Amino acid sequence: MNSFELDIFSLFLQASIVVQVVMVILILASLSSWWIIFERWTTLNRAKKDIFSFERFFWSQNKLDSIFLNISKKENKIGLEQIFFVGFEEYQKSNSIDDTKKVMEITISRHEEHLENKLSFLSTVASVSPFIGLFGTVWGIMNAFGGLSQLTQVSITVVAPGISEALVATALGLFAAIPALISYNWNVSNIDKILKNYSNFSEEFLIVLSKKDT
Repeated sequence: MNSFELDIFSLFLQASIVVQVVMVILILASLSSWWIIFERWTTLNRAKKDIFSFERFFWSQNKLDSIFLNISKKENKIGLEQIFFVGFEEYQKSNSIDDTKKVMEITISRHEEHLENKLSFLSTVASVSPFIGLFGTVWGIMNAFGGLSQLTQVSITVVAPGISEALVATALGLFAAIPALISYNWNVSNIDKILKNYSNFSEEFLIVLSKKDT
């Protein structure tokens, strides 16, 4: 393992400036992606836990006023807590189901923006990194074969280092792109489920309010 790492490092040092820049860009993109992957994973898992906790609390209570009073004591209201809070607050002010629905839809939309934060970066890394790596590979191979024109005798030991450094760029591109793509698809799927939970609760809550008027 150590010799392999040293070989990779030596290939980086021996590479041309362009290939080195490509490698650095891909490494930074990969590190940034992994930070975003962890942050998004934590955020979405917390959101799913909050949905489960609030729905269990909500449906175990009999009075909306007591639920509202309990939620109003919290400084940070997130997820379904905030959707319920702004909805019931608007209903108390306007006594209008339509206005309450609009307010909750706006709140859900803002939550959607928060949940989708940084996903565009993952999408960009997933789509662009292979091409950046391919560019580094092509450039490295061009340099490798360009140097052969100055030699009278050519052997595999002469060509191998240049091709190796070129292929490292492709490997780094895939290393950055694959986790970003997997994480992006996972995030999109889970965000869709979370938003459906938000919408379903809003509809159920509006039904409860409409029954309260009758």
